[in-house]
Amino acid sequence: MPQKYKVDRDFNYNDYRHPDKKRGYPVWVPEWYTKIFEKVPGAITWVLILLPVILSLTNQFELLVVYVALITAYWSYRGFKFAYGIVVGYKRMKRDLSIDWVKKVKMLDAKEMKYVYICPMVKEGLETLDPAIKLFSEQDIGADKISIVFALEERFTDMSIPTCEKLIKKYKNKFREMYYDVHPAGIPGEIKGVKGANINWATRRFVKKIEERGEKPDDYLLITNDCDLRPHPKYLSSITYKYLTTEDNYKKFFASAVHTFKNNIWAVPVLNRVFANSLTLAIMHSWVVERNMRDTWSAYVVSLKTVKDVGFWHPDVGIDDTTFYWEAVLKFDGDFVGEEVYIPTYNDAVENESYWKSHQALYKQQLRWGWGVIVFPMTFAGFYKNKKIKPFKKADLVRRLVHNQIAFTTAVYTITFSVPIMHLISNGFQYSSASYNLTKAMSYVLGALMTLNIPVYIVKTKLIKMPKNWNFLRKLLDIVEIQLITVNMLTFGFIPKIQAQTEMLLNKFRGEYYATEKGGGRS
Repeated sequence: MPQKYKVDRDFNYNDYRHPDKKRGYPVWVPEWYTKIFEKVPGAITWVLILLPVILSLTNQFELLVVYVALITAYWSYRGFKFAYGIVVGYKRMKRDLSIDWVKKVKMLDAKEMKYVYICPMVKEGLETLDPAIKLFSEQDIGADKISIVFALEERFTDMSIPTCEKLIKKYKNKFREMYYDVHPAGIPGEIKGVKGANINWATRRFVKKIEERGEKPDDYLLITNDCDLRPHPKYLSSITYKYLTTEDNYKKFFASAVHTFKNNIWAVPVLNRVFANSLTLAIMHSWVVERNMRDTWSAYVVSLKTVKDVGFWHPDVGIDDTTFYWEAVLKFDGDFVGEEVYIPTYNDAVENESYWKSHQALYKQQLRWGWGVIVFPMTFAGFYKNKKIKPFKKADLVRRLVHNQIAFTTAVYTITFSVPIMHLISNGFQYSSASYNLTKAMSYVLGALMTLNIPVYIVKTKLIKMPKNWNFLRKLLDIVEIQLITVNMLTFGFIPKIQAQTEMLLNKFRGEYYATEKGGGRS
């Protein structure tokens, strides 16, 4: 039996948090100011949810008809953009996979980059980690340039350390270095259940380690993602080329536009699978048609110097990736954007030990993601008396916040339920010409949108191939599954987000979140 790991607690807590921030807010910003903007997203969302009821009760259905018509028209526009984006994204993936990125990097005659992968672990076993580390060891840019740091949680070292030691023994000769670092439990103010505090601890200590041996953070690209991610062998070489050929790369982050969930996609319940596949397509389309709206999410690569200058991650905030992006935006006065590659990554869809627990796990994950709305008040706190960010830039950033965090929360709800609510409550609407015309127009528009399921299904099946042993009936059921996208939008894509926004509205902040289990609940 391995000896229990002893954590060195002789350290200054203040060395592991941003000196000028508390809960993500600058310490000089008044509390009343942040409290106002904590309530804005939830307040807007609940007004939009109740709007059909309010306007129906007051018999102002004409206003509601106009509102629903506009939302339906905009949703249709986005539907065609979505189909265009995934088709173009798939073609770009085929193009990027055919390129010899290592050769292109060598032709640049640029400095040789080094890499550090901060791998956050909780209780994951070899069945999750070994395939992921194996593919990092097969990166065509050269695994000997990659440092692997397993970021462990003290509470689970009895399980995680033996796993790490087996991986280190197996792969240590392939990588530049491999070791594990244990994040102490019980540090005052830190949020449990998210990887932010963990990778904040491990990355700060890694920076200190390399600086002590005479290396510089700007020699490194930092890789951050969940430990189940399995990168295509060209993942790092394509990102390296993009990094070395992009202006102001210090103010950029780099990510794959093809974030698939192939690892276990056919093992999870149907709603979990539809959610994961929809997310893959949504990410790819958004990088094609609205790349300036993308923020850091789940898996990205960024200069280690950028991470240090931004202030790493907030250990006392429940969301890490999205908040890192908006911290960088504020740090660089609005000038921080993403660059994508179309080399795929392969991840785990949410899975647990039973059918019911898998759905519970997905809900809890989406509730945690819903708390990404915290960037709304955090960003407005960063605007407080900040004259370095020009007014037009602030306006654009607010537009992006509203777009990403609020705008689509209620769109499908409005399209689906507004007309039935008006029929149920408003007698005037039932007998009006608007009732007939709106219902008829929406049926035509939404019927036309159904045709977009054809390119969606084709691209989905090319990205996520069906098992070869499936019979005709099972393949037919796979076609039917695509109709469940709307069900997901009204459940896992809607209710957890409403809950998160409502909790923030009511000042019910969480000290612990659900850490999504990897490997079917075996972790």
